[in-house]
Amino acid sequence: MTAPRIYHVGIVVDALEPAMEQLGAAAGVTWGRVQRFAAGFGTPAGPRTYDQEFVLSLEGPPYIELLVRVPGSVWERTGLHHLGMWSDDVPGDSAGLEAGGCAWEAALLDAEGRRAGGCYHVLPALGARVELVSRAASAPRLERYLAGGDYR
Repeated sequence: MTAPRIYHVGIVVDALEPAMEQLGAAAGVTWGRVQRFAAGFGTPAGPRTYDQEFVLSLEGPPYIELLVRVPGSVWERTGLHHLGMWSDDVPGDSAGLEAGGCAWEAALLDAEGRRAGGCYHVLPALGARVELVSRAASAPRLERYLAGGDYR
C-alpha cells in the first residue's frame, strides 16, 4: 500500500462548543459550520447508523476535526481518535492495512458493499486509528465546506 497523505486529525470530545473554544484559542484556529446528520456505516458486526456531529478547522492541512462522542460506536472514547488520510483506492488501501495487522472497525460502503470511505482501521501500537477517505468523493465536499457550505 502506498501511504495516503494525512490531511486531518480527528479528536473525539464530549461537547463541541467548549472544545472549539478551548482548542481554537490554544491553536489559533477558527471553525467551519457544525455538521449534524445520520450516516450508515458497515462494521464487522453488520450495518449501523450513527448520528454524527462534527466540525473542522478552517486552517490546515492538517485540519482538526472535532467529533462528538457516540456511545457504542467507533467514536466511543474521547481523545485523539484518528489520522485522516486521502486514498485513491479505499478498498485496496484498507486491505493493505488489514494485511499489516490493523483491524477494520467501520466504513461507509458503496452500492456493492465495498469500503468506500470513512474507513477506520486501528493502529494497535498507537491506540489510535487511521481513517481512509476517498479523495474523489470527499475532496469536493471539503472544498465546499471550507468555502462556508455544508460537508454533505
